[in-house]
Amino acid sequence: MIERLQPFLARVASWPRAMRWALWATCMTLAFLVWDSTIARIGANWSMKAAAMEEQIAKVNSPIHFTASVRNAITSFGEIKIPRDKTLGTTAMTGAVHEILGSHPVRNDKYARTKTTRMRAGVLPGIAQGGKHVEQIIGDILFEATQEVVLKVIADLESSPWIDAISNVRLTKKDGRMIRVDLLVEAWVVTSSQRRRRR
Repeated sequence: MIERLQPFLARVASWPRAMRWALWATCMTLAFLVWDSTIARIGANWSMKAAAMEEQIAKVNSPIHFTASVRNAITSFGEIKIPRDKTLGTTAMTGAVHEILGSHPVRNDKYARTKTTRMRAGVLPGIAQGGKHVEQIIGDILFEATQEVVLKVIADLESSPWIDAISNVRLTKKDGRMIRVDLLVEAWVVTSSQRRRRR
C-alpha cells in the first residue's frame, strides 16, 4: 500500500505549493464529511441514550415524598393498589372479608357476592389497556356486633388493600347493645372486554 502511494506522493510534492494545499484541504474536508455523517451521529446517539439511562436511574434512586393528602389517604384507607385481574381480585376480596370477620367477635355473619358491574370508561382513565375494561365486584356483608366492634370491622374493611370501596352501610338496633350491620364492599378488577361468541 505504501509502495503504491509513494509515486503519488512524489508527484504531489512536485506540484506548486498552492495546488498541494488545495489537495490536502479537499482531503480533510471529505474526511470531515464522512466522519460527521457516520461516526459523529453514532456518538451523538450513544450520548443521548446514556443521558436517558442516567435520568431514569436518578429517578429510581431519588426518594419518594408523599404530600400530606396522600399520606392521610394511605393512613385512612390503607395501601393503594391498582385494579388487579378479575379472578385474583374476587378471590382476594372474599378472603379478606372472611379474615376480618373472623378476627372480631361478631355473630350471625354472612357474606355473598351479589353482582358484577362494568364501570364507565372514563372513571379510571389509563388503567384498562386495549381490549380490557374495569368492573366492580360487589359483595354483601351481614353481621351483628357491639358498637365498638362494628367500628373496628368497618375500619379494617376500609384499610384492606383488597377492598376498594364500602357503600350502602345500614345499621339496625338489636336487643341489648348489639347492632345489625348490612353493607356492600367492592373490588375493582380488570377483565377482557371481548364478547363471547354465540354458538
